[in-house]
Amino acid sequence: MRHPLKVSDVMTHDVLTVTADTPYKEVVALLAANHISAVPVVNADGGVEGVVSETDLIRKEQFQGSPRPPWVLRWWRRRARSTAAGLRAGDVMSRPAVTIEQTATIPEAARLLAARDITRLVVTHDGVLTGIATRSDLLKAFLETDERLLQRVRREVVVHALWDDPFRIELTVQDGVVTLAGEVDRHSTAELAEKLTTEVDGVVGVDNQLKWMYDDTMSAPTIQPSPEHRRHP
Repeated sequence: MRHPLKVSDVMTHDVLTVTADTPYKEVVALLAANHISAVPVVNADGGVEGVVSETDLIRKEQFQGSPRPPWVLRWWRRRARSTAAGLRAGDVMSRPAVTIEQTATIPEAARLLAARDITRLVVTHDGVLTGIATRSDLLKAFLETDERLLQRVRREVVVHALWDDPFRIELTVQDGVVTLAGEVDRHSTAELAEKLTTEVDGVVGVDNQLKWMYDDTMSAPTIQPSPEHRRHP
């Protein structure tokens, strides 16, 4: 049975955090000392209240001594100025934090990152912080060696999913691209093999060269009666 990688398999488990009461300068020092660009803001129970990023912190510099904005932008700038005036993490943090459950799959996490146009996700379990998943974390699946990737495809696709002879389908892997060759019984089996292989964590692409003996994807032809067998009123 196939077990796709979860966010918990690739995320950073040891996460630095601050509380809403952490002073502004202390947050800045924490980011600088640890070479990170953001930190979750948590409460006493480990619940995530927000995230403070370098973007949030830089607003203080952005608005110091800046001229009064045009009236069309004043409403937005007023809110941003209020945030910039904050003295603690809770004043400047972005809320709510974009979170994802640790049991989510890598593709689910990637889609959320893309949809929100962000570089990191706060990972939780039952609402409590358990880790951080960045874009680079999600790419870890593609660091698997070709040999181990071949073993995974053979085990997860050919043996467990297709219930086929593991060596009847010829597998080769180069730079993460899997080539499927050999012959299977049905056209639909060849298509399924390609789909399942594509879904294996770490597979970059699939070259499907499988042949089949029976094309079960074609609709059965409709047999029309000859004129002499047609009924007439």
